[in-house]
This record gives sequence, structure tokens and C-alpha cells, in this order.
Amino acid sequence: MATLSTKPATMEDFLRAEAEAPEGTRLALIDGEIIEWGAAMTTRNAWHSFVQARLSYLLFRWLDDPLSPIGSLGSGEVRCRLSRDPDQIAGIDVAVWLGKEFEVPPVDPPFYDAPPTLAVEILSPSDTHERIVDKVRIYLNSGVPRVWLIDVELRTVTVCGPDFEPVLFNANHTIDNDSMLPGLVLPIADLFRMKSSSGQPEPQ
Repeated sequence: MATLSTKPATMEDFLRAEAEAPEGTRLALIDGEIIEWGAAMTTRNAWHSFVQARLSYLLFRWLDDPLSPIGSLGSGEVRCRLSRDPDQIAGIDVAVWLGKEFEVPPVDPPFYDAPPTLAVEILSPSDTHERIVDKVRIYLNSGVPRVWLIDVELRTVTVCGPDFEPVLFNANHTIDNDSMLPGLVLPIADLFRMKSSSGQPEPQ
């Protein structure tokens, strides 16, 4: 990940750099350094956007269930302060915060000021193995208990946590019985399901 600052940066430095960055540049503040968090892009490919929207819908439906825990969901590079001293700020593809304090999305400050219960990264063709390993490390070290990596082309979800080896789920599997996400039952195939039953086109 490219470093854009040469001294310990503050949240104010980060917000200023983000405002001045070229459109589509994804920045983060990690360990006092402003870095390029992901590939610069102004748009997402169709399947990336579809899976992000589909996952958001399925997670919203879970949270809307009266028996589900209280919380909220953000998507589309939702800004989050992962930790303080030093500040660590990142944008997350899809994230879930559980707890009554997160029942309503924050207004002041206008970002989630705590690590999420679940952070989801949807892999892009430009993502490298090193970049993804760095992101997972940052999330877990910041206290995020669950990280999902979604590979759109392979139609898989890799579940990572601080106390177990990564677990790979494919379209024949279901994510459920996770104590950190009570009541969530998510068949992986549902992430890629079309309304039509005429066949499943392949992601491009």
C-alpha cells in the first residue's frame, strides 16, 4: 500500500488529504500514516456492485428481524475509525455494527467511531494477495471479530477471525451458527442469485 504521509498524521490531516485526492482514490489512516487503501477507481464493475447490493439487502433483512440483535449496517466504503492512539480510519465495502449504541447511524461525528462486528471486503481484480493480507491484519488487530472476503469470480466467502484459521465457504455452503452474528443464516449461493431461474450467468 502506497504511503502518502511522512509524519504521524491526525484525523484532520486524513480528512484534508481525502478532500484533495483525485476522484476515486481510496485512502485510509493506519498507524499514523495516510495510505492508499485500495485501487483508485471511480466506478465498480457490475458484478462487484451487484454482490455488494445483494449482501447489503440480505444483512438488512437479518437485522430487521425482531429476534435479531440491534445494530446497523453501512456499505459503499463506509467510513469507520477502527481505533485511536493512533487514529486508524478506513472505508469498508460492507460492515455491521451490533449494539444499541449503533441502532441509528452516527451524525456527529459523521462516521462510525468504533470497529464493526463484521467487515466485508469484496475483492477487485486489482487486489493483490499482499494488499488483502494487510487489510485482514489491520481489521483483526483493531478488534474486528469477523472479516469476510468475497471472491466474486470464484463465488466464495473466506471467513477470518482472531482465534481461528480462515474458513472458505463456497456456493454449496451456508454461514450460520456464528456467535458473533446471532441468528444470521446466509446461504452463499444467495449472494449471487438472480431473480430469474433461467440460469446463472458467470461474473465477468
